[in-house]
Amino acid sequence: MKQLTAAFFGCLLLTACAGGAAKKSGANGTADESPADLYVNMAAAYYQRGQMDAALERALQGLAEDRRNPRVHYVLGIIYQRLGKTDEARQRFAEAVRIEPKNPDFLNAHGSMLCLERKYSEAIAQFELALQDPLYSTPEVARMNAADCARRANRRRESEQYMREALSANPNYAPALLAMANLNFDRGNYQDARNYMARYSRVGQATPAALLLATRIEARIGNAKGAKALADSLRKRFPDSPEVMQL
Repeated sequence: MKQLTAAFFGCLLLTACAGGAAKKSGANGTADESPADLYVNMAAAYYQRGQMDAALERALQGLAEDRRNPRVHYVLGIIYQRLGKTDEARQRFAEAVRIEPKNPDFLNAHGSMLCLERKYSEAIAQFELALQDPLYSTPEVARMNAADCARRANRRRESEQYMREALSANPNYAPALLAMANLNFDRGNYQDARNYMARYSRVGQATPAALLLATRIEARIGNAKGAKALADSLRKRFPDSPEVMQL
């Protein structure tokens, strides 16, 4: 299920960095302001525009202003992960969790990095901690990360359960729909795979991996015309993708 790789980092969205992550409350009940917050928001904006050098520079400025701001460590972790600096990313996420141990976004991101390091049980424990927050706005993301991590650990029954829980939390969560389509295709349940793929097509992107899976499903169902149309679409839209060679 190679498609899960993209979903695995779905937790690293910058909504929290741009202002969604919880801040500590002061004695007057209002959120404490940090001199680093401006730099964090600027770093998030640069990141979303793909300007990694500027994003990193602003995040490091924020860190220099306030090393106790967990959002600085979180956004730095996201930037380092995007730059392929996994050790630095893990350290920043771990520091964000140390400062704010109950923040589900931080726990989710830290768990993702632990899973990459094959620390599967530790990673899943982080996802479970994130899911304990009743106000967590995207539990489906943590559940899909847990599903992928359990799969990597060869805990396949547990992985499937997490996928189903992700869809219970959000029936239109595209990564979970694609994963379930893949799972059912591998099991030979082609009609079920087709049903999940149909749901995915309404909410997900037509990636090379998704188009290849849809092509294979239609071929197995016996819809040669549909399979050919999907294969032609894959060749036309993504001619240089590895998936074209698998047709």
